[in-house]
Amino acid sequence: MSFVSITFLIFYLIVLTLRFSVGRDKRSAWYLYGLLVLGLLFYGWHVPVYLLLLLSCIVTNFAAAMALRSLSENNRYLRSFTLLLVLAINLGLLAYFKYRGFLYELYLDFVGVPARQGSILAVELLLPVGISFYTFQALSYTIDVYRGREPAQTRPGRFALYVAFFPQLVAGPIVRASQFFYQWSRPRRVRLMVFSWGAYLILRGLFFKVVVADNLAQVVNKYWRLASSPDAPETLAFSLLVFYACQLLCDFMGYTDIARGVAYQLGFRLPINFNAPYIAGSFSDFWHRWHITLSQWMRDYVYVPLGGSRGGLWRTCRNLVVVMLVSGLWHGAGLNFIAWGAVQAVAIVIEKVTGITRWLGPAGMQHKWWPASLFVTLLWYLVVQLTWVFSMAFFRSVDIETAWQVLGNAMQGLFLIKEHGVEFAKSNGVITAAWWFTFPVVALHFRTFVAEQFRVRSSVYERSIYAGAMIYAVVSLYAPDQRFIYFQF
Repeated sequence: MSFVSITFLIFYLIVLTLRFSVGRDKRSAWYLYGLLVLGLLFYGWHVPVYLLLLLSCIVTNFAAAMALRSLSENNRYLRSFTLLLVLAINLGLLAYFKYRGFLYELYLDFVGVPARQGSILAVELLLPVGISFYTFQALSYTIDVYRGREPAQTRPGRFALYVAFFPQLVAGPIVRASQFFYQWSRPRRVRLMVFSWGAYLILRGLFFKVVVADNLAQVVNKYWRLASSPDAPETLAFSLLVFYACQLLCDFMGYTDIARGVAYQLGFRLPINFNAPYIAGSFSDFWHRWHITLSQWMRDYVYVPLGGSRGGLWRTCRNLVVVMLVSGLWHGAGLNFIAWGAVQAVAIVIEKVTGITRWLGPAGMQHKWWPASLFVTLLWYLVVQLTWVFSMAFFRSVDIETAWQVLGNAMQGLFLIKEHGVEFAKSNGVITAAWWFTFPVVALHFRTFVAEQFRVRSSVYERSIYAGAMIYAVVSLYAPDQRFIYFQF
């Protein structure tokens, strides 16, 4: 069930009826378990059979946590076996549904056997929505229980609501147990301030999704094949990569804003998932701003277990490469996503090895060679952002060959913008018009930069102006419905 649909509007009216009618402070079991039932209904709306996958994830991880709770710290081998078993079950199901066809194709290429259309393994399966998100979320809880950082929940209903809480169920953010369980027993009284702030987040999410992301998506989808041809117009490929970078951000940020707004109106806080990543001046800062909950998950459950920054520079770089490759594979089952992860890995390793971050930002400006520091800061900012934009060629393309062609065209087009402009024949001004839809992204990042550098907070009056403009844009400039990009992950 998509947030941008009449079906969800009707569903949410039912949810609000529950919110207003059950219990004074919304701490009663009826309210919380009502949210659980609605969450299961939300997930199983289109493909009810995949509800069994979600329930199996809940049962497996709850049972594992209870088993770990009953085992003493001295029983290391049995505890380790329990954790390995639950990892195998969760990741095995994820691999079967998400990576089955990809791994089979790699195997056929390796042995030199052409794909057989009649093979059972060659049959494409409909990817269960949100399987990567709720699998990682449930695993984080089990691993934290194993590490002794989170007490095991003894009530299955509470854990089930943690996994199946519908606002963040299918596209994040990936919520930790420590960010959710403390909210179980706190009062959730109906207040105007809570609903107004939640409504603002929902409106902002709708604006960035249906106005910015979906309008840019129409242009990217229409001209992508042309941009990947050898004789593509000079600046088309670069324009489309910028558009897709903005589309991807607004699509995913729009979803999480709606999720946070809905959760807030229901009495729960969800973590921020994006924080103006396009003002990041380093690759490490970028990954502290982009898909924050996934970056933190990769740090705590992949990077740190591998050794983190312990063991010297080269081991640190090796661990960073593994993390970025895993992150690329998490985003999609294809060599293009692995290549995208490799690009990010190479970039962050270069930054680590060169130690260039010492010259960046306020710390670098205190150096006696501050003009050089300022130059390096600006130059590295361009390197970071252009690397991300160019990497979108791998993220958007269906194969490596197409990605390389788009990348080559974009690099050539970057140096021809001043000479040829962004338009080309037969576009009828579409590309120029699409550039205007990147303005909200620029404005958002500029406002965040001002807030961070000068500590200027937004007022109610400022947000009211934004709300009025966004309402007008949603009503008058919305694009035909597009599926959320991250539903495929």
